[in-house]
Amino acid sequence: MTNCSSCDDYKAKPSCQCLEEMPVAMAYVPWQNFHQTYELSKALQVGTIFPELHKPFCGKRGVCK
Repeated sequence: MTNCSSCDDYKAKPSCQCLEEMPVAMAYVPWQNFHQTYELSKALQVGTIFPELHKPFCGKRGVCK
């Protein structure tokens, strides 16, 4: 990868690195309130015992079929 003189160069040359010009990200993690849990057989199928955390991957463009 090569260095770019500005982040505008990044659009023209995606192999450029201009990380020093990008702002630092700030993360926000909300408090999780658990109200109920799945039965163990269902939890094993979906990968979590908490329904609030069950976020199935639907594939392209988030459309489940």
